[in-house]
Amino acid sequence: MYRQIINILNQFLNHIHIPNTPLNPDTFQGVFVKKLSNQNILKDKRRINAGATISTVNQTHLDVTGKQGMLFFFNELNNTTTSIQSIDIDIYDNNFRYLREINHPTGRTDLNGNTYFVRSTTSLPQCLTAQENMLHSSAYKKYGHTGDQVQINIPDSEEAFTQLQRFAFQDDALVMLRYDYLRYVAILIPSELCNTLYSVTNTHGNQNVNFVVLNPSYNPVLAHQIQFKTISDDVRHDDIDVMILQDTLNNNPGAGTDIEKIVKTRVSQGAFRRLLLLEHHHCSLCNIATTSVLRASHIKEWAESSREERIDANNGLLLCANHDALFDRHLISFEPNTGNICISSSIDSEQRNALNISDTARITMSDRMKAYMQVHYKKFIEKDNQ
Repeated sequence: MYRQIINILNQFLNHIHIPNTPLNPDTFQGVFVKKLSNQNILKDKRRINAGATISTVNQTHLDVTGKQGMLFFFNELNNTTTSIQSIDIDIYDNNFRYLREINHPTGRTDLNGNTYFVRSTTSLPQCLTAQENMLHSSAYKKYGHTGDQVQINIPDSEEAFTQLQRFAFQDDALVMLRYDYLRYVAILIPSELCNTLYSVTNTHGNQNVNFVVLNPSYNPVLAHQIQFKTISDDVRHDDIDVMILQDTLNNNPGAGTDIEKIVKTRVSQGAFRRLLLLEHHHCSLCNIATTSVLRASHIKEWAESSREERIDANNGLLLCANHDALFDRHLISFEPNTGNICISSSIDSEQRNALNISDTARITMSDRMKAYMQVHYKKFIEKDNQ
């Protein structure tokens, strides 16, 4: 059944002009399907029963009930409410654009006087072109209601996952595929296109149903190899895009700060970051595991690296926003042979405590990483001696 569902998902993705076979079944640990209920969508699209009071509050989370559904998001069940955990969620750009373009609710009234909303059309918009780009987003998961459900919190922000929920209608299918317990792919399928999927998951006529099927032949080594190759290809594509934008900046200094901001974002938060997240799920210095604040720091600066160096995972450190800023400005570095931290003499002990940097911090480096660090360390020494 797992591979059958993956095939159905690939058919939908092909339908919205995502080419080839976007989802490799060997990549994921399993798949979760939620048929969205009236409460899971924005208040202005909810069904309104005759004479009922209209809700003025949007739900701030998606609830996942049942043992199998909860275990899809946590590897063990806990009967108490826990602190939130950040998760990374990838979304196909074409899925996002398609739903945005057909986000036009039409109100209807049934024979009992109840008002409900449907999309005015699900036809493919002409602006949808063949491409397989991904948007990278984050959300939070936690136990709720004293442990009898898992809640996927939807922050009130411009995150792609938040926007995706705003495009949802009742009975749409929210599908999440799990790389691991911190990384997922999300797909939202309009209810009008869910017949085949719901026939397999047996959720016709039921609302708020959580369906889970795991990959019975999951091989973590094979999955890692596939993900590494896929993300490495994405890194190459990202690098080409960034080079084009950088050339625009170089040839037109007056192009403005927007392009410069895009360049910096793509370098530190694009596919290169996903490549580092394959191996590490926390800051190399302070162990912060809130993935939404982790940045991919190039050890040898992106602008000074060759193309191969720019896309080499050995030329990267995963750091939280504070430590990324310090590393980027050569206020901290690491001794290439030992991995011991080096802290600028301009940062006094009080600031070191405030910035959560310890004199005893140390990282482990491969030989290739040491070579990159030698370049960074040299700049650190030169700056500290000025």
